[in-house]
Amino acid sequence: MARKQKLEIAFEPADAFIGITSNLSVIQLVHYINNLTFLNLVREEDLPVYSEKTDSLKHFKFYHCTDEDYRSEFCLLVNISDGINMIPALKQFTCFIIVNGAIPDEKVQEIVKQIKPIAGVQLAASLVQDPKYGIGPVLLDLELHLADLKMKKSNNRTRYMPLSEDQ
Repeated sequence: MARKQKLEIAFEPADAFIGITSNLSVIQLVHYINNLTFLNLVREEDLPVYSEKTDSLKHFKFYHCTDEDYRSEFCLLVNISDGINMIPALKQFTCFIIVNGAIPDEKVQEIVKQIKPIAGVQLAASLVQDPKYGIGPVLLDLELHLADLKMKKSNNRTRYMPLSEDQ
């Protein structure tokens, strides 16, 4: 019998991966996170992630902000959409904050400490990005989604060139 080859996806781990378990709605959670931390998360287009269970793309709620001081991007992803978990191995978490950039570990721990006391949050913790959890494909989809959003935003900016007689 032929052996099935299993290829592991090579992925660049995020600089921080925070899991949050909460019974609040996502909008309420984002509101409290924005008020208690220096983050300013804004709703963007939903993140498309391939689901092996349904063999299709599922769209998950997605919030994003950038912090110029730390040269970092913060993404909040909701873990469930239409009864399907984005990361089935971490189904106990309702959402994740993924940080890419040059943020120090102390700041990440400070964010976790600021999220924990929110009423309705049962758990907020920094997670290990082990390949067995299946985080790699989600991070790849996130990277492509962020690149697509940046391209759309740059195309939407209208650039005006003054006339030569006005200069």
